[in-house]
Amino acid sequence: MQNIHLSVCFSLLVIISGCLENTVSADLNNPGMMHDTLSISSIMGFNYQTPPELGNSTLLYLGTDSSGFQNPFALFKVQSNSINTSETFDSFLDSTVEIDSAKFILTFNSDTIETGMIFDLYYFPNSGDSIFNESNSNYLNLIESELSSEYVSSGRLFQRLPDSTETIYPTLSFNVLNIIQTFIDSSNINQNRTLMIKPKFDLSHTLSFKSSESGFAFAPQLHIFTHDTTYIDSTSDSVSVDTLSHEFISTDDLSIIIPPTVSSVPGQLTLGRGLSYKGLIEISDLDSFLLPLPEQSIITKAELSFHYPFDTTQSNFYLQVQPVADTIHYEQLQGVLLEDPIDVISNILPVVNISNNGKVILNIREYLQLIHFGYVSNYGLKLEVINTSNPFNLYSLYSHSSLIDSLNPELLIHYVSP
Repeated sequence: MQNIHLSVCFSLLVIISGCLENTVSADLNNPGMMHDTLSISSIMGFNYQTPPELGNSTLLYLGTDSSGFQNPFALFKVQSNSINTSETFDSFLDSTVEIDSAKFILTFNSDTIETGMIFDLYYFPNSGDSIFNESNSNYLNLIESELSSEYVSSGRLFQRLPDSTETIYPTLSFNVLNIIQTFIDSSNINQNRTLMIKPKFDLSHTLSFKSSESGFAFAPQLHIFTHDTTYIDSTSDSVSVDTLSHEFISTDDLSIIIPPTVSSVPGQLTLGRGLSYKGLIEISDLDSFLLPLPEQSIITKAELSFHYPFDTTQSNFYLQVQPVADTIHYEQLQGVLLEDPIDVISNILPVVNISNNGKVILNIREYLQLIHFGYVSNYGLKLEVINTSNPFNLYSLYSHSSLIDSLNPELLIHYVSP
């Protein structure tokens, strides 16, 4: 005997907290059960755009992409606790501790070095420690000309020769000894541990560096080399002991990305992280199809399918699909929006990895079952390419086409009813 058990557990953002559970059982082999299928094609797609925010990316970018994406500078916030010793910045105020050198280091994302490129490092001595926010700073609310930065030093990419078969990534290193006292001065009310890196000259291509999200081994780091000085009793002589290296990682870092102007193609949804184009799906006839179903109907399968141009650049991207939590006011979605106005219901639908077969199939069974049970309303779906995809790639889905009906989206629903 085959049974289906549906367990529903979700949270409606701020409106509802907690977990709703409802278990429904049905014997699918029971001759009294009716199996049927619905097909819905009244599906429309809409685009809207927000500034790109890539604070959770594992890579940082500098330069200009071939598609016109500009990455003028990157920002870093250094934590005050060492990851390899018990020291904090306050520890260096001890008169017996002498700082020999200090370097800020980035790791290049490729094991092949780019030669001849110079980068400049800046800091913000009088700006407090709130220059940027990794979650919501972007090119519209963080403008370089409005930042009170001061030049620190310049650096070049360097790569040491590998031992045997090990992989050695080039590094970009800056001398920061001249500002280290600012980092450790706890009496400074405007204390700031934010740094900025930008190319000295315009780059006609994009270079990528590993961010703090890539892990301790490759995260941007401040290295401070010290030695302790011990004074001998009854004399003024001193002995230097214990030369140490202290590593302080960047806990927050962010590339500022300025996207190019891209015109949307009629009948297609354009999606991309760097462009920050997001999609909205409206299934206008869904309620009229679900409403007549008996209350105890169980949706066994629901697939929302989209076609996309058969292009190798479209392959292997990750698509996040989330139910919209409230009425969409499309008239407010014009231009580049400073913030995303679309509230969603999280943790209902899975992230989808799209392979290169020309078709996207989204499993939205749980979402439709929740609508049928009355737990959520049909306000539509939000589509977004998430952080595991190349930020400069653009992806297109056919949303509705008056020329080729076979490319239009379709929702196929399988259900059983008593």
